[in-house]
Amino acid sequence: MMILNKPLPPEDLKLTDLKVSLPAHVVRDLETMSANTKQDISTLVETSLKMFIATHNDYLRRNKVP
Repeated sequence: MMILNKPLPPEDLKLTDLKVSLPAHVVRDLETMSANTKQDISTLVETSLKMFIATHNDYLRRNKVP
């Protein structure tokens, strides 16, 4: 992953645990999506969050696109 065409440092690529509470229907949908795609739930959540961040980088108060 790159921000402003600069590679991220290795420490930013390290996997880190995050505990969240989600509504039961969201968890069920993630489990179904995982079973149907053979991707683990962590991968699905990571992809979803990256897409959210990419389209809402104004929440970060910085511009990630040059």
